[in-house]
Amino acid sequence: MAKISIENISRIELNVIPFERKFDLQGDAGIDTKVRDAYVSKNYDAEPKSKQEADAQGKKGFNGLMSSFTHITVHHQGDETIVVADIAPTRYLIGQAMRDVVKASAGLSAEDVKKLSPDMANVSLVAPVKVNGQYFLLSQIKGKALGSGEIHAGLVAGNIDGKYLKRQNPLVAALQEECSEELGMDLSTLDHTSATYMLDERETGQVNFAFVARNTDADKVLDSYDTSARTKLITNEPLEVMALSLLPVAGIALVPLEGTKGLRNIECYKPTAFGLEKVHENRGIRPYTQATLDYLAEPKNLKFLLEKAGF
Repeated sequence: MAKISIENISRIELNVIPFERKFDLQGDAGIDTKVRDAYVSKNYDAEPKSKQEADAQGKKGFNGLMSSFTHITVHHQGDETIVVADIAPTRYLIGQAMRDVVKASAGLSAEDVKKLSPDMANVSLVAPVKVNGQYFLLSQIKGKALGSGEIHAGLVAGNIDGKYLKRQNPLVAALQEECSEELGMDLSTLDHTSATYMLDERETGQVNFAFVARNTDADKVLDSYDTSARTKLITNEPLEVMALSLLPVAGIALVPLEGTKGLRNIECYKPTAFGLEKVHENRGIRPYTQATLDYLAEPKNLKFLLEKAGF
């Protein structure tokens, strides 16, 4: 089950591997053999590797160069928690091959799944807000992406594109792009911490480093998202984020929804050609969201997050 596995990170030191972590790579950084075999059997390596190739072949998706963590270690120096991570360019469909294996296999333990995971690298921005005296996470509902229609507790979230491994701070560079694409905002307009904790999503083949937004102005974010989403609706561009939502951080119960866990009566802001429409909906949740809610159920963890957010 997904969980927050490294807390209160002081800093992250990335070691960028200077070659692609291919599906058939051998050695310590290699991909699990079951995942490799699924990648081959699905013929994923023959899929287009860029949007240009996909357009030329008349295909919608492509096997882009993302990144993954080959090793993550934690060091404690006095009061500091220092994370040292090796990261390598990695094709997106390696993560999908892992999910294919899990879906096709019965009775896998959490440890079995963890061993399969290629640890695809992701970042997110968690944005606590206070509305009418109550605390929420201003979150997103996934659009055209893995987990479409489900609540993701991060306001902004996404893969670390391989091109950003050439930047001085790949995590921030990736978060900047996601912020622009998903909200139509510049990351610099959102006061934020450095990466604060690591969320282990290995059940879906991912690892996510979360930043925390401070003193978030919910109305400002909603206005920016409204403008950005309306522009995309006019041009029929698919929405990566189909809506924003207010996710309560305390006293909320998960319930069965269509065979999975979810939340009832969540306040959502859905884009239309005439502006955001406020509705209340039942929604499934991402493993990231489950782990976040589990973590915040502990009063000390909730206090920690709210203090990080400036409350």
